[in-house]
Amino acid sequence: MKKTLFLSGVFSILASAADVRGPAPTFTKHIAPILHKQCATCHRAGEIAPMELVTYEQARPWSAAIKEEVLLRKMPPWYAHPDYGKFRNERRLSQQEIETIVAWVNAGAPKGEDRDMPAPPKRATGWSLGEPDLVIPMPVEAAIPAEGRFDYQYYYVPIPFAEDRFVEAVEMRPGNREVVHHSIVNIVTIPEDKRGDLTNGKKIGTTQWKLVGQAPGKGLEQHRPGAAKRLSPGMYFEFNMHYSPTGKAEKDRTLLGLWFSKGPVQHEVITKTISDVVFVGGQQVQKRPNIPAHADNWEIIGHMPIKDDITLYAFAPHMHLRGKDMKYILERADGSQQVLMYAPKFDFNWQLHYELEEPLKIAAGSKLICIAHYDNSLNNPYNPAPEKEVLWAEQSWDEMFSGFIEYSIDGADVKKPVVTGDFRRRAKQ
Repeated sequence: MKKTLFLSGVFSILASAADVRGPAPTFTKHIAPILHKQCATCHRAGEIAPMELVTYEQARPWSAAIKEEVLLRKMPPWYAHPDYGKFRNERRLSQQEIETIVAWVNAGAPKGEDRDMPAPPKRATGWSLGEPDLVIPMPVEAAIPAEGRFDYQYYYVPIPFAEDRFVEAVEMRPGNREVVHHSIVNIVTIPEDKRGDLTNGKKIGTTQWKLVGQAPGKGLEQHRPGAAKRLSPGMYFEFNMHYSPTGKAEKDRTLLGLWFSKGPVQHEVITKTISDVVFVGGQQVQKRPNIPAHADNWEIIGHMPIKDDITLYAFAPHMHLRGKDMKYILERADGSQQVLMYAPKFDFNWQLHYELEEPLKIAAGSKLICIAHYDNSLNNPYNPAPEKEVLWAEQSWDEMFSGFIEYSIDGADVKKPVVTGDFRRRAKQ
């Protein structure tokens, strides 16, 4: 039924485009503004897309592929369902934009008049916000083998400050996009007896909080005025790197860019994942069940009790190759529920960050619920081994359940020292 409705929608767009009256859309007047606004973030020199789509000469050979991708809503990548939540970084094409692109391609992809061509979009080359206040490189250049299993690599850099500093924006830039699948920088503590070698790729740190994540489609996190993330002296930046061998030996040295807060900080931003793991007295008493072989709709549900009034800023669903969908639900103290964000077609190749258009106030006593489904069957074309039970681990062929959120605790005093080993900063301690 869903497939029929989807195809019906595609055919209606084609019919609408075919019925366009008057001159056909041209690249310079109609298509370039759409591509510059919605596509050139990635489809320009030095960025992750495999081709540039800024000029007519660049876009014309790809016109048929552009039409197909926008009709299927594969491009630009955006997986939040339009009925749930409004997002300030939304990249979804409007119906009119899709119809204009289809009509342009159907008309033979005409160029139009040069005088109608808009100026190329002014975007910083390299770093998204221009040169950072401070750049922290990985302490060594990583060497990635041509093939085979390559476990996550961990590299550590001491935080070079004598007092707490706050950053209003953070960005990770891979040194070699061909081999970096995704990466994370965490703020961690390291016991004194393990600080001898920070560059051998082994995990030695204990995570205190997540600073930023990078994956296809994301890498920059820019917080709102007055909100920022903390960097504390005595702790370390942990580069958590997931490399994918490409068939030839590769090297990478990823960079971390920091922009310090320019004004007073009222809210400390925290990144945490809603988990289905239950702890009692500090002990884990329930583990995530592994996905059985051939299960086509395996469900995992996580709960996060809200113990203080909080302000919610963003979502970042994370699963692996068998991930199908993920939904975030707010359950208030009175039992009423509201879907905050729903990604009905999760795509492992695009790990996106969804920023709410307006931050959401959530009262203490509420609960955040995260529901995800997984397809470990033959129907999943990305499934490497449907005949095997899937374990919860870090490799792409394993699985994860990480419903990341960004939030701050209302009323928390940002001048208080960080509580070591706790992702939450309580408003009153």
